[in-house]
Amino acid sequence: MKMHTIHKSFTSLVLGCLVMFIVGCRPNVPSEYIQPSELEDMLYDWHLADAMAGTSGNDSLNIIKYHAAVLEKYGYTQAQFDSSLVYYMRHTERLKTIYEHLAKRFNDEATALGGAAGDAFANVGLKGDTANVWHGQTSMVLAPQKPFNLYSFSLKTDSSFHKGDQLMLDFNTDFIYQDGMRDGVAMLSVTFNNDSIASQTIHISSAGHNTLTIYDDNRLGIKAVNGFFLLNRSQSPGENTTTLKLMIISAVKLFRMHTNKEKPTEKMKTDSLARDSNRQGQAPPPPADAMIPERQPSTR
Repeated sequence: MKMHTIHKSFTSLVLGCLVMFIVGCRPNVPSEYIQPSELEDMLYDWHLADAMAGTSGNDSLNIIKYHAAVLEKYGYTQAQFDSSLVYYMRHTERLKTIYEHLAKRFNDEATALGGAAGDAFANVGLKGDTANVWHGQTSMVLAPQKPFNLYSFSLKTDSSFHKGDQLMLDFNTDFIYQDGMRDGVAMLSVTFNNDSIASQTIHISSAGHNTLTIYDDNRLGIKAVNGFFLLNRSQSPGENTTTLKLMIISAVKLFRMHTNKEKPTEKMKTDSLARDSNRQGQAPPPPADAMIPERQPSTR
């Protein structure tokens, strides 16, 4: 019994030493660079500075002033901040951890504010005629560098989806950019039961509330839902690849909404128009296709 206790204690000691050795051997961020937790706080404040600058006039001047205030708060120069960003962009795992923590903070912020301003669906649950069926990350931070530039999603439908349903992807966007052109992309695609596909794509270049909507107008039934969020890398010659460029997506929701069945009177009118058209040797007018919005230029 005594030998068993000694053996158990020795094993625990060896395991403890091994864990300490592994942790101790993990390379730390060199002291000349901003440490991860502090950089996370700085990036969060940088985001707040951009938001405050956007609410007042003379954005360019205010952004410079607010960014300088963030650097002064933490006691760093612009050169120290920039060199730290270069280091983290070369050590993607550390950068990924910072992005994940930031995404959680942005999501908590959006939750505390009750969702987007004027969001009538902020408290929608998983059941009912209108339901939030999103199961992915509710917040994410994208950068132009792979693999941090893309977040894709897919959803298989179930019995809660009905023919004629409407789908709406709803989310907020923010940007933290030192320079360069902002070009975020969001895409929502629906595969119907007859394998036809409808999709909507938008380009995003400013902070705000965004929605993409697809209708099952022909009451085919929805088989699958796919989409992605993407931050494009600027193709401008001479573009600085080491400056800070982030797109923050938060409060992501995917609403599935049941719609009322077509009223008999409306269907009779449609059939009557079709018959009249056929009598004149003309085909009935085709249904209007969903338009893909053109990219809007940045207003900031």
